Amino acid sequence: MWENGMKKDELAARRHRFEQRIMQERLQITSAVRDWNEATAPIDHAWRQIVHYKGPILLGSGLLVTMLSRNKGRVGKLFKRSVVIYTMARRAKKMIGR
Repeated sequence: MWENGMKKDELAARRHRFEQRIMQERLQITSAVRDWNEATAPIDHAWRQIVHYKGPILLGSGLLVTMLSRNKGRVGKLFKRSVVIYTMARRAKKMIGR
């Protein structure tokens, strides 16, 4: 009468084991998602910073292309200035952060 000759109690026990296995797998998936989010948090933070500064980055690169197309000899000077500005900005950030 019942599937594969199983009795009602056997089916209930089988269903209970199946539900317990599903619950355990859900907990494992939740834990894996949490671990994944923790592992990728620095990458996500860096991406948000890039997106936040997208406008200035595009503006700066546009100005750079414009300047380079006008005068080819300024490439070295521009590179040196950008390195100095970057270094000064990092040092200022460290000093403010203290």
